[in-house]
Amino acid sequence: MGTIQLSREGAVARLVIDNLPRNYLTTAMFEQLGRHVREIEADPDLRVAVIYGNGDRLYTVGADIREMEPFTHMADRHDETMQWLSNVHAVLDLIDQSSKVFICAMKGISYGGGLEIAGACDIRVAAQDARFAMPEVKLGIIPGYGGTQRLRRLIGIGHTLALVLGAQEIDAETANRWGLVDIVTPRGEAELTALQLAQNIASYAPVALTAAKRAIRDGGDLTLSDGLAQEQEHFIDCTASSDFAEGLQAFLQKRAPRFSGV
Repeated sequence: MGTIQLSREGAVARLVIDNLPRNYLTTAMFEQLGRHVREIEADPDLRVAVIYGNGDRLYTVGADIREMEPFTHMADRHDETMQWLSNVHAVLDLIDQSSKVFICAMKGISYGGGLEIAGACDIRVAAQDARFAMPEVKLGIIPGYGGTQRLRRLIGIGHTLALVLGAQEIDAETANRWGLVDIVTPRGEAELTALQLAQNIASYAPVALTAAKRAIRDGGDLTLSDGLAQEQEHFIDCTASSDFAEGLQAFLQKRAPRFSGV
């Protein structure tokens, strides 16, 4: 059935997709992922989470297509299919809306549902050998875990249409140029780079991290003037926090800050 393994290292959580040899994503694994994300959200000691695939050769080939066979008679199973999709969407919404920072590290094959998980994350890191595809139209369906919407917001309409309608692989260089990937690393270093980045981010003020994430993410759906007004409110909230007082004193005293997240 596969698992999503959760482990902790200081303020950083690791979420590992483990369903070798292909790391298929099953419904049960999405349910596990949802439970883990809720646990991370509720833990004040965790500030950043890194998602990656087990093994040396790939991130994930995407959803386990065999689970979709019962849905081939859509007219008979509309409500059941809708509930299944809604459950997956709810998990990715948890990542998208979390107060914590989520980083996805990808290597080798990064297809379909796995790419949709990455799209819900805040930062995407990929090794040079990573290959990306949304092959759903080859099966007679479309991306159903939010890919048509989150990818459109990440890389624009044209690139999303090329990726989804073309159903062809693109390499890490192309993905980086399109904005699908934020950081490209040498082969074999995506996870290490993502974890190092996570440790750096985890050392910063949690109040500021959450405020910055919300200002950037939510501002994309606002007019510029409304987005700027929202930024000002987030800034003011930060100045009223203990984290800001601690950060300012640590800077003046030339010492490392001890942020509390309040």
